[in-house]
Amino acid sequence: MKERLIEFLAYLKMGQTKFEEKVGLSRGFVNNVGENITSKSLKKITEVYPELNINWLKTGIGNMITNEQKSENNNGIGVIGNNVNNGSINDHTVVKDMIELLRKKDEQIDRLIGIIEKK
Repeated sequence: MKERLIEFLAYLKMGQTKFEEKVGLSRGFVNNVGENITSKSLKKITEVYPELNINWLKTGIGNMITNEQKSENNNGIGVIGNNVNNGSINDHTVVKDMIELLRKKDEQIDRLIGIIEKK
């Protein structure tokens, strides 16, 4: 779970300490989180970042960001919703983030194909 939380922080372009302060978690929370997280901590995170897919955070399954929520990066610029104008994306950072996510998905697919080919 720690790796996924760090991935979410990279998506936010935010450091661990700033995240912990913003959410109201103890300093060092991110470094010390294991594979389990208390419901109290999850509630704090979802109150500040409702766009984070908690199922993804817990299991790694699904998308990191839910489609129903607007996300904001640390500059307060909407990543989903406000950056879509009549179906066209108008924020270069969103495009950059999407390209990076697609690159990661391609790498995952390549790894899976390699595993399947070995079998």
